[in-house]
Amino acid sequence: MAESISETSHSGGLVKTLRPYHVWALGVGIVLVGEYMGWNFTIAKGGVLGSLFAMLVAGTMYTVISLCASELGSATKLAGGPYDWARLFVGPGAAAIVGLAVYMEFIALEAADAIVVAFIATEIFPQLQVFPITLFVISLLTFINYRGVVGALTLNFALTMLAFFAIITFFFASTLGLGGLEVHPEYLFEGAMPNGLIGLFAALQFGPWFFLGIEGAAMCAEECKHPSRAVPLGQQAGMITLLVGAAMTLYLCTSLIPTDVLGVSVYPLFEAAQNGGLFIFIALLGVGTLLTCIASANGCICDASRSWYALSRDEYVSPWFSKVHPKYSTPYRAVIFTAPIAVAFAFSGFLDQVITFSIISGLLCYVLIPFSLIRFRKLFPETTSKIRPFASPLQPYIAYFAIGIAMLIMSTLFWGYRYNLIFGLLFYAIAYFYFSSKRKNTTGNDPLWSELGWPEPEQTGSRNLKEVSCIECSDR
Repeated sequence: MAESISETSHSGGLVKTLRPYHVWALGVGIVLVGEYMGWNFTIAKGGVLGSLFAMLVAGTMYTVISLCASELGSATKLAGGPYDWARLFVGPGAAAIVGLAVYMEFIALEAADAIVVAFIATEIFPQLQVFPITLFVISLLTFINYRGVVGALTLNFALTMLAFFAIITFFFASTLGLGGLEVHPEYLFEGAMPNGLIGLFAALQFGPWFFLGIEGAAMCAEECKHPSRAVPLGQQAGMITLLVGAAMTLYLCTSLIPTDVLGVSVYPLFEAAQNGGLFIFIALLGVGTLLTCIASANGCICDASRSWYALSRDEYVSPWFSKVHPKYSTPYRAVIFTAPIAVAFAFSGFLDQVITFSIISGLLCYVLIPFSLIRFRKLFPETTSKIRPFASPLQPYIAYFAIGIAMLIMSTLFWGYRYNLIFGLLFYAIAYFYFSSKRKNTTGNDPLWSELGWPEPEQTGSRNLKEVSCIECSDR
């Protein structure tokens, strides 16, 4: 094992250069696409009130998840994010599952983003074909991430700022009636709740589209210059940005598009601009839709590769993937490996199925991330700056609340996507037993808390917690 480690993870380390705005750009860049499209399917299920209810419930869950991720990310300062939190505080089986779920969540979302970019390109240039453009987008963004995380996230920052600026500008222009833009308040009352109370709960399955992936902002902690400050600041600023953006988006679209059209729209913000009739906003929101898809796919590659890198570093998957590029300081093999998986998802061409699998993977993480926080608090109950540089409020009570919301939203997938849900849960159950069996056949060691600068915990809970490889610790 020592030889394989020396050939891979010892060949270099991740460079610490990222600042809070990079963390913000990673989180918001991945998620903002969900405010340009996808969330509006809540309208088809539950009307305007159902969409509002889904946004508020999902927003509450994601706010708690962001607080948990801020506390855990700033404390551990590791690249694996949810994987490392589960590995340290829950056990190896849960760690493998959440690491795989994070990887699949972002890979599926990357594929969906690339498909949408390709569809937009073919509408502008009809002579183009969808799959070659999808392949080109995935290849180009993979190359950018291969060359360096700073360049990739600086690109994300620029793209995300432009896309968010488009929403803000359109919102204030519509609200103030600039350029002759007129809202239609009557649209808010037409079809407010077409399917009754059951529609309200059915709409929850699409609520995560508003915020899906924001927890990924904390996954660049190991590459932050000052992670104790950058992770909480960037993560929470990102969540606030998305809450504001979601409220603006819901108001704009429900005021400018009739509900029966909005519920099936592919590009709701762009269609709202078209209904406004001003070319400047049509162009602005069209460009914003394109940019946010690119930014999302770019951030997904970054997060998915870090999760796979962490799994490889602890030998859940081949250690070959944990090699860091000697020049660019990126986990380049893990980055490159995202491309064929994303292409395989994109090849299916079924956008809603791909996104649903991403949501299922995300909801599984939203159960295990708060649970990791609960276990962290039990193991290290004292609030000290050495262990917990950021302490989120009302814990661990709100963590239990987030777990309940995640399970509730997952149950609503039975309305329309029951087979997807069954397949997803079966996939992760098989993976759990596979990785657990694989881990029993390897030599594990106690977590070296001293390597994190921590004292020994007050309790370890179970033998599983001790079965953790010290590959990563020996790196540092």
